[in-house]
Amino acid sequence: MPTLDTILRSRNFDPPIWYGISNRLLFPELSPFAYLEVLFTTSAQIIQWREKDLPQDENALYVKEGVRLARLSGKVFLVNSDVELALKAGADGVHLTSSQDAASVSEIVGSQLKRSLMLGQSVHSVSSARTSTRSGCDYLLLGPVFNPLSKKAYTKPLGLRTLQQVVQESSIPVFALGGLDKSRAEKAFAAGAVGVAGISWIHHEVEELVGRKSR
Repeated sequence: MPTLDTILRSRNFDPPIWYGISNRLLFPELSPFAYLEVLFTTSAQIIQWREKDLPQDENALYVKEGVRLARLSGKVFLVNSDVELALKAGADGVHLTSSQDAASVSEIVGSQLKRSLMLGQSVHSVSSARTSTRSGCDYLLLGPVFNPLSKKAYTKPLGLRTLQQVVQESSIPVFALGGLDKSRAEKAFAAGAVGVAGISWIHHEVEELVGRKSR
C-alpha cells in the first residue's frame, strides 16, 4: 500500500500540506463539474470529495472527473468512505469515517492485485488514533482541534496539546481538522501536524476564485 510520504514526494509536495474537503452545496450556482474544476485550482495539494447526499451512480461520474483532474494537476484526490468506488475509479485513496472498520478495509485493499489505495481515517481521540494506526491507515485526520468554522460544535475541541500527543505517538502523518483558519494553522504545524484539513479554508478560496471569474 502506498504511503502518504511516498505520494507527496513523488509529486514534489513538501509539508505543510493543505488538505481541502469538498462541500459543493455551498455553491449552488455551480454544477458539480464546475465546482470540481475550481477545487483543483486552489492551493490544496490534497482534495477529498465528500458529497454524502449524492446517489452512488451520480457520484461515480464526479469521482471519475476528479481522478482526471488530479492526474492533470498532479494533486492527490481522495474519495470519502466509498472504498469500492475509489478502487474502481482509480483514486489516490479513500478517507474513512471514524465509524468504519479500518482493519477490514485494509484487508480488502491489500487483496486487490490491480490497484492499491492510500487509506486515511478521521479520529477524535488519542485512543482512536492508536487503533487506526494499528489497523493499517496511512494517515490520520484528528479533530476537532478547535471549534469548527463551518458548522455548529457538538463536542469539546481537542486542543493543541492532544494534537501534539497524537503526533508524537503516531508512526504515520497526522492532519489537524476543525476551526483551522490560516493563523491557527501555524499553531497546528508547530504542534507537529503534517498539514491542516477542512471545509472552511478551501471554501474561502473557491469563493474568491469564483468571484474573480464573475467580475
